[in-house]
Amino acid sequence: MRRRPLSLAALAALIAAAVVTTAGCDGQTSTVIPIPEVPLSSLVVTPETDTLVVGENRVFVAVANDTDNVVVTNPTITWVSSDTRVFTVSNSGNVSAVGEGNASLFAYSGGQGDTSTVVVYVQPGWYVQPSGTTNNLNGVFFQLNGRDGVAAGDAGTIVRTTNAGASWAAQPSNTAFNLNDVWFTTSATGFVVGHGGTIMRTRNGGGSWTRILTVPAAENLYGVCFADTSRGWAVGANGTIVRTSDGGKFWTRSNPTAQTLRSVSFSDSLNGWAVGDGGVILGTHDAGRSWYIVQPSITAQALRTVWRRSVNRAWAGGAQGTNPFTLGTPDSLQWSLTTFGANNDIQGLMMVDDLLGYAVGNNGNGLVLKTYNSGVTWEPQISNTAQFLRDVWFVDALRGWSVGSGGRILHTARGGI
Repeated sequence: MRRRPLSLAALAALIAAAVVTTAGCDGQTSTVIPIPEVPLSSLVVTPETDTLVVGENRVFVAVANDTDNVVVTNPTITWVSSDTRVFTVSNSGNVSAVGEGNASLFAYSGGQGDTSTVVVYVQPGWYVQPSGTTNNLNGVFFQLNGRDGVAAGDAGTIVRTTNAGASWAAQPSNTAFNLNDVWFTTSATGFVVGHGGTIMRTRNGGGSWTRILTVPAAENLYGVCFADTSRGWAVGANGTIVRTSDGGKFWTRSNPTAQTLRSVSFSDSLNGWAVGDGGVILGTHDAGRSWYIVQPSITAQALRTVWRRSVNRAWAGGAQGTNPFTLGTPDSLQWSLTTFGANNDIQGLMMVDDLLGYAVGNNGNGLVLKTYNSGVTWEPQISNTAQFLRDVWFVDALRGWSVGSGGRILHTARGGI
């Protein structure tokens, strides 16, 4: 179905926003919207959506009808890109793909307007991005814009990108401890956790980091998760769980198990799972004030990652392909056990939605698995790396990153295909 054309007011606002992004240091812009000479009844841009490779060009066409619904020959069209980091557009509608991402193409003339969506990617499949480090990378997080991301690793390593990973730059972390996981609550505020009870915080998108000194733990911390800007949890050695309800200013701790916990995931501010060594699975329904151990245990294999999407749906992964998942029954929530394959050691897992997900790890080489059916089956993908992979993050069904040993960073903008 054809999308509904934008109202004049809505299009003007979008064009104004796009124009502001191209303004120079003096606040002026070279883009000028001409006064239309011919009033129009409609303006339709084709194609409605298109996918381009960086460096590729495509001419978009705008068909204009005057107030008598007669096609106007050679109408004067104003073309605007919503993000010139993704693509630029000429006065004739020729779109040039500049960098990875999704952006809107606006067309305006005679009091009418329309939009198209332009998707730009670098290359198909999974491919290596230069991280600038040879230290192991253990955690990765990307903002929903698919451009701003942070990865953390051994020896206090933090690398950051603002262009979807086309380039990564080392950031001062102010710690030499190994860093194991990363989570952002806003575009500016983020946390990394690591050895020695380390929790670092940034307030400028990852450009600089400061250690939080109110964490009541000295144990190694391996996983972190926030439900919102206030409530977060980190887990680690000796069953340590620390939680905050004020955005990281103060933390409290508990130790509901002696097993080392490797990962934690909350679907909302109350309901969470934590998993770890010995196959331990902990659950909470009160924001981590109390935890219960799932009994009987469904596996003795170490669990290294868990992802909870809702109260009823969660998936975990670990050693020797161990793959627990939850099933909602009429009167309870149960964990069941299946496998990724005994040769597949799973380190990271993320479900994009209830059906689509990705898992990473190693089977002698870098391992990437994908499910289309809620984890009933997992299909291997070509990772194009021998390095072991430790974490994965997707911003949508297509764009994702995985990090691993030796500073390896992999990226796909096509769902790994």
